Amino acid sequence: MLPISERNGSKKERVNGRVISQTRLAIAVRYLSPLRKIVAMGYGKHNKKRAFNMAVANLMRYGVKGEYPALEIDPEMVRLTKGLLCDLRRTELLRVGDKLKLTFEASFDEFHSFSDDEVIVCAYNPALGIAGINEEKCLRTAGRMELQLPVQLADAPVNVYLFTQDRHGKRFSNSQYLGCFEV
Repeated sequence: MLPISERNGSKKERVNGRVISQTRLAIAVRYLSPLRKIVAMGYGKHNKKRAFNMAVANLMRYGVKGEYPALEIDPEMVRLTKGLLCDLRRTELLRVGDKLKLTFEASFDEFHSFSDDEVIVCAYNPALGIAGINEEKCLRTAGRMELQLPVQLADAPVNVYLFTQDRHGKRFSNSQYLGCFEV
């Protein structure tokens, strides 16, 4: 009998798909865990657990890049909030020591954004697992804001995300990735 199901001597080691999925899940959960409070707000139509699970699923689908075992998070593809409010336009961010200075266009449209929308900036260092948001309220019409980084992030590189929420804290814009800023 002629063997027809024999492998052709392939030296390439096969990896179990389950191991790859588990690794992708672990990387996504590790990245988003320090940001749970923001994710719970930004996916607000659901309870906190479901909101976090939706954010992890989105990150696994779009934000985990590379081939196993060299998987990594693409911070630009991370979505901390999702919603229908308009994003801020013409944003520019500058890091000066332990401060972030943000300028943006102070315009709004009557249907998908409002003058009293609150602007929230999140600075995050995934290696340290520390994130911080602005303490002072900044409105869309202000056009600029300054953020003092927490002591733990003063000398560390930070990924900066930006989003807006309405006056009631119920509606959000999609989060925007502004970049990684080092001292």
